[in-house]
Amino acid sequence: MRNRTTLSTLGIAGLWLLIGAGCSEAPDQAAGAPAAGPAVDQDTPEYAAMEYRQGLMHVMACKAGPVRNMADGSMPVDEAVFAKSASDLAAAAGMITEGFVANSSSTDIPGSAGLPEIWSDWDDFVSKAAALETAATEIANLAAQGGFAAAQAAADELSANCGGCHRPYRQRDQ
Repeated sequence: MRNRTTLSTLGIAGLWLLIGAGCSEAPDQAAGAPAAGPAVDQDTPEYAAMEYRQGLMHVMACKAGPVRNMADGSMPVDEAVFAKSASDLAAAAGMITEGFVANSSSTDIPGSAGLPEIWSDWDDFVSKAAALETAATEIANLAAQGGFAAAQAAADELSANCGGCHRPYRQRDQ
């Protein structure tokens, strides 16, 4: 059977393999690694969507890390790294909802951390994803226009936007 994994899925998963070791706050499950249990049909659009979003979340964690850490003072400020990370984070945030297709929740696919409530409360989920994209874009724009000093206060609020989706819509390890 032909694998339907898309180029964008492979690109994000490959990027994670290259940079994953140095990133923090990764999703519960590594991209493409099904949880132990019954066999999973990996040749489906739903499985590909799960891999895509897990890879995207890894990338976002890698890009959000320097932004948050510089903003809170736990990492030395590097203007170029801050601006690039903020810009990349804003771009990735705009792709979040693409990875959430029907029948790809934690009850549908072992290894998925997406709770079924995402689809039963889709409008709220989309609203929260849009809020993250707006916040990330604001940080990127402020950094591009005025550097770290202009963006620091906005960057301090980034975790609240990430948690806006993770708290109600992400399955946690028991």
